[in-house]
Amino acid sequence: MRLSLFLAAGALLPQAWSWGAIGHEIVATIAQIHLHPSTRKKLCGILPPEAKCHLAPVAAWADQVRMKYRGTAGMHYINGKDDHPSDTCYFGQHGWMNEDINVLTAVANMTQLIMDGKGDIPLRFLIHFIGDMHQPLHLTGRDKGGNGALFRWEGHMRNLHSVWDGGLITKKIRELGNYTSPLPSRQIESSLLGTIFDPYVRFIVWEGIRQWYLPSLPTWLSCPSTGDPYPHSSISPIPPSTSFLPSSETLASSIRSAASFIVGYLPGSMSLLMEELSGYALPLKETENLQNALLNLHPLKLNQTAWARGMEKGEMVFPVCPFHWAQPLHSINCDLAWPKEYTGNHSDPLIELDSDDYYGKIVREKTLERLLAMAGLRLAKVLNEVYGDESEILYLSYL
Repeated sequence: MRLSLFLAAGALLPQAWSWGAIGHEIVATIAQIHLHPSTRKKLCGILPPEAKCHLAPVAAWADQVRMKYRGTAGMHYINGKDDHPSDTCYFGQHGWMNEDINVLTAVANMTQLIMDGKGDIPLRFLIHFIGDMHQPLHLTGRDKGGNGALFRWEGHMRNLHSVWDGGLITKKIRELGNYTSPLPSRQIESSLLGTIFDPYVRFIVWEGIRQWYLPSLPTWLSCPSTGDPYPHSSISPIPPSTSFLPSSETLASSIRSAASFIVGYLPGSMSLLMEELSGYALPLKETENLQNALLNLHPLKLNQTAWARGMEKGEMVFPVCPFHWAQPLHSINCDLAWPKEYTGNHSDPLIELDSDDYYGKIVREKTLERLLAMAGLRLAKVLNEVYGDESEILYLSYL
């Protein structure tokens, strides 16, 4: 059984992975669909051979190396001071708990590194961190981003982070009753890799991006002309990496435990989902020059460098504005993700989230589809502006 099954199972374990592998791969596939041909051609020369010129196989890689390169752990989230949804909602107004190393500085730094031609490793991180930035629980520190907040989901005890990482997505995939047949679009179909979530991607693109969200795209993709007010940094050192990697025996045991957890907690059909996902992500292995690349991950004072430099005549305008993009997403924590009746008292009965008031509202408002579409299109926009030759920021012909 392969490691990617363990990653897919991460959404079910107490300390959940970000979005879960499946969420990151959906974001990357949506981005792949909207890449210009010139962008795809250049990415083929940058991505590892195992990826076969596709973004999705490297989308969960940053989670695979978190245990080894612990200096990157803080790059998956950001915590605002005094933020405690749904009671109080502060996204930087009172400062940050992790100002230097967070998902906002990470997105900006990885973007700068790919602009500087630093290659594969920053690209892998950027693909992942843009996905993380669109998972609302990665934008709040309450109960460790929801990892310590217990609820019920489909009758089983789950923490809130794991529900948003994987529970919502797998339920949507399981319940989607159409889009199993190819669409009349080579652009879309050539970007699908034959996964269990292909119908969901078709649904998001064909009905969401082409119809519901089309009027919103200019707003989604724009950045302030004066530059993003964050991230900024006091330039403190990155925590050292560790040479530790789990032994093959420990890793195999973890995979078996994760698989058993899935079988015990999901309907039988969902085990088939995880089986299919098991052959998708790249294997965990040592990556050449990764340690040297890690030295380039230091937070930069991008508000004084990259934005200003990008505005100079004849140079590329900096294509990403993580704070501007993430700020409205943080409000989902107060408006929807954290039930107002949740007190945090573990003696209280667990609240069922698979209800019309909670899950039904997410479905009616198309919240999950909007987040995945937004993340994928923003990733495509950044890559097209960095690598593409075409003037349009997205490839939207759907021919």
